Amino acid sequence: MAVTITIRARLRGEPETIQKIHDEVTGATKDAARQAGDLTHVVYLGAQDKRDFLGIDTWQSAEQAMAFAGSPQIQDFFGKMFDGRPEVTIWVDSGWNKW
Repeated sequence: MAVTITIRARLRGEPETIQKIHDEVTGATKDAARQAGDLTHVVYLGAQDKRDFLGIDTWQSAEQAMAFAGSPQIQDFFGKMFDGRPEVTIWVDSGWNKW
């Protein structure tokens, strides 16, 4: 069953600097992430504080997402991007009406 993963964190530095790190790493790992089960990847920054980070990914399964996120390369990536550990939450589709 597909799951949505949210990652909330505080950026370690200025958004422009962190974007370079993000775009370099995600560009290099996109194919591996897709092969591991990552279906979508979207990033938002806070409207009032651009250092507030929200990442939303859809994965084929929670197990695939956790295995990928637990790799040393991704853990190092998070360390370069975020102040402290990000808050990672797994969500499932409610089946409720949506639009």
